[in-house]
Amino acid sequence: MKVLFVNPSCLDPRVTDPDALQIPIGLYSLATMLLDQGWISGILNLAPAGPANPSAKGSPKKALNLFTQSIMQEKPDIIGFSVTSPTRINAMACADKARQILPDSLIIFGGPGATFMADFLFGACPALDVIVKGEGEFSTEKLVHAAKKAKDRFGTIHQTQAIRKELAQDLDRIPGIVFRKGLNIHDTGQSQLVKDLDTLPHPSRYFTYQHLSMSRGCPGRCTFCGSPKFWGTSLVRRHSPQWLFEEIKALVQKGVTHFFISDDTFTMDSDAVRQLCQKIINADLGITWNAISRVDYIDESVLGLMRRAGCIQISFGIESGAEPIKKILGKPIDNDTCVAAFDKVRAAGILPRAYFIYGSPGETDATIQESIDLMRRLGPLSTVFYMLVTFPGTALYNRALQKGWTHDGVWQKNIEDLPWWELDPDMDFEQVKGWGDRLRQAFFRNLEEFVNRITRHPDKTSAPLHADFLSRLAMTFSHGEYARDNRVRNAEQIAVNLFEKALQFYPCARAFQGLAMIQQKQKKFSKAMALLDKGLSHFPENKELYVCMGVCLMNTGDFHNALTYFTPFAHDPALGQYIKICKQKTRLS
Repeated sequence: MKVLFVNPSCLDPRVTDPDALQIPIGLYSLATMLLDQGWISGILNLAPAGPANPSAKGSPKKALNLFTQSIMQEKPDIIGFSVTSPTRINAMACADKARQILPDSLIIFGGPGATFMADFLFGACPALDVIVKGEGEFSTEKLVHAAKKAKDRFGTIHQTQAIRKELAQDLDRIPGIVFRKGLNIHDTGQSQLVKDLDTLPHPSRYFTYQHLSMSRGCPGRCTFCGSPKFWGTSLVRRHSPQWLFEEIKALVQKGVTHFFISDDTFTMDSDAVRQLCQKIINADLGITWNAISRVDYIDESVLGLMRRAGCIQISFGIESGAEPIKKILGKPIDNDTCVAAFDKVRAAGILPRAYFIYGSPGETDATIQESIDLMRRLGPLSTVFYMLVTFPGTALYNRALQKGWTHDGVWQKNIEDLPWWELDPDMDFEQVKGWGDRLRQAFFRNLEEFVNRITRHPDKTSAPLHADFLSRLAMTFSHGEYARDNRVRNAEQIAVNLFEKALQFYPCARAFQGLAMIQQKQKKFSKAMALLDKGLSHFPENKELYVCMGVCLMNTGDFHNALTYFTPFAHDPALGQYIKICKQKTRLS
């Protein structure tokens, strides 16, 4: 039995949401489970192929063409799509194409979009056979067993474009699915949850990836989020720290050095976080990672361990500074708790990032000002501002349905989601856009002051980590996202200040390199080389410092000495052009 899992392309281009281009963690788990049982299983990621929206720039048919080529080559018996609201259009187009090319294939949708939009999807996509609701491991495994049984017995899964009657009888006994039963759509009820997540196999044995999760579920009740309804329970289940550590270690052995831990509230179980971090520290894995959490689940004693284990960023959903808006959004956490959490994270040498939402029910100029006031107190070093959107599975979407402001038929349109302002008669686009502009302007206007707020004087043991934190932040101003953003004022000088402050605490290769690169840019080559000499005295084998010195020497015309800094790394193709130029120049001289 050959199974192909597919991550479809989003409808619109991704500008600030690179995670949407990644294969969902759940697909790795499903594919691994089937691979372990000897069934051929693979994953096709269509997300990087570009937008599926015909009105968007790019090639709207590229994802569909890639899918077509893949199924013609692989000829899978079962095709399972991970569907969200933004990917539903591409998923349906691919399903229709699969039905034309492989009429006997079983086409399955899963994921949050399929879970919350079952009625719409069955009506809009005649090729769709089955939807797996919520958590999919048990339901998918039983589905594949049932399909294999039908194929082995009858040689087909379908009969005149409908699921075989015998297969339908078996599907009827699988909890957590919705399927076509004759002319009707049949729902088998709540899905069966995995009680012990450690019983799931390790996807790292077959795949390489950066996104991880230790838990499933969230203790929150945010009205704009579908997570509580998707998992079908308020219970948060977790892998053991040992299970996740083994996953990380296996991926490190494959060359992965940075991870994104995607738990809704990673720090909720502080004991589990402590155990995981201690294992990473003891193993000296040399990794870095980002996490997501809530401001009311921050333990100062755990933050130090997280930093030593490689955590460099924690993202928090702040949403709003106005208490009435927070209550409407289902996140009534007081502002003082938010500020305290950001102070603790920053003091630990971890970058605190804030998510804000604007255009919520009841939003006004005054509530936006409250969000700006809170932002100034928080001093975030990174922010993401989202216009409030709603989609099936959220309490806000249900509220809009009850008020008659929308209906499920709206998903026939080429839209990814529904902005709240389109539904709320008291709002309009220009007003909401203006609120977003005010928030962003306030952040960039105050960013330098937020950076200057980093005043911690670490002890000797944590000084190297603090220098690392400052130099990483500096790089965002000298060569990263802030360097490329014209809304950031004094970016280069902010970077210089941070690099110099880092070196005051501890020798840091990144700080030596960053300062030298800025001086190169300013044509101050002698100062840059003096810095690099000092850096190499501390880090005599650091490739980046060697290359930076070589570039400096090339700029001064000393190609002979420059070559000596490049040749130890001649195996690196990126240096080939430098080496070629140096050899040509030395021969000519």
